[in-house]
Amino acid sequence: MMLTLPLWAVYTALGVEALGLLAALFLFLSLKRQPAGGAREGKDEIECMRENLESRLESLDTRLRAAEDRSTALVPPAPLRSGFNLNKRTQVLRLSRQGEKPAGIAAALQLPRAEVELLLRVEELAAANG
Repeated sequence: MMLTLPLWAVYTALGVEALGLLAALFLFLSLKRQPAGGAREGKDEIECMRENLESRLESLDTRLRAAEDRSTALVPPAPLRSGFNLNKRTQVLRLSRQGEKPAGIAAALQLPRAEVELLLRVEELAAANG
């Protein structure tokens, strides 16, 4: 079974990754500019920033998972339809003989309009050849 994610969930995940990469780049550049004497202060600052980023990422991850759970709960799967049975075929032909248009037949029987039109075409061809 293939798991499909909403588009906003994918963009959120990509945004979180981008923020992480930008934070890593910022840390790298700040270390390059820092003199050797202040290395301990820089490490403490970096550690604080890292912890802050980790907590933000955990928060975003939790929110993303909650949103994904809500989105799957809101959209029920489509009910399975059985194949086209003879009773429906008979009803389509009866309504057509009574002068009903394909759109009206499809709405009355809760069938796709294209399916009703196809059935009527097949019946018309069978009558012409029979």
